[in-house]
Amino acid sequence: MIIKSKSIKSKTNLSNVLRYILVGHDLTDSGFVLSRAIRGDRKYHKELEQSKGDTMLETAVLEARIDNMLTQFETNNDKRLIPHKNGNRAYHEIISFHANDSKNLSRDAMLNVARTYAKERSPNSLIVFSLHRNKTHLHIHAIVSAVELGGKVKRLTRAEFRQLKQKMERYQDTHLKLEHSKVNHSKKKNHRF
Repeated sequence: MIIKSKSIKSKTNLSNVLRYILVGHDLTDSGFVLSRAIRGDRKYHKELEQSKGDTMLETAVLEARIDNMLTQFETNNDKRLIPHKNGNRAYHEIISFHANDSKNLSRDAMLNVARTYAKERSPNSLIVFSLHRNKTHLHIHAIVSAVELGGKVKRLTRAEFRQLKQKMERYQDTHLKLEHSKVNHSKKKNHRF
């Protein structure tokens, strides 16, 4: 598995990334949206399921869901213990699997990857996950708040991010047993298993 992270510094970028991961992807049978610590999100999930077939209603519910998430990310960002004018609001992280392994991964397995990642990455932060199948390989998008629920900034150093990747690789080896998605996340870039 490959894990990448990009910082989100503005409310506009956060809104755009939320919209990208939630709109226009098959989130019904094979995909999912998983949110943690987002108040009221279950209500939107139910409303989306009930509005299937009514495009206008579905769009309105999805926009309301995005606005709810954006408001909560922004409210959480305002709780920073140490205010920072140009600080990161969130991180857009992508967990990708090789195309040859993607066909062997179930929706439930991917949900477990997302839950494990949330626990290891930032257990006290707002997080939204979405599974995408819009390419030949499966990948999970995550938006992780840069500020924990208590107001502490949650930033990973390069070494901490590498350790997180290594933990997720061990999880993959133990629970998913994939052949083609192995990546060596040590300091040496060109070394593979």
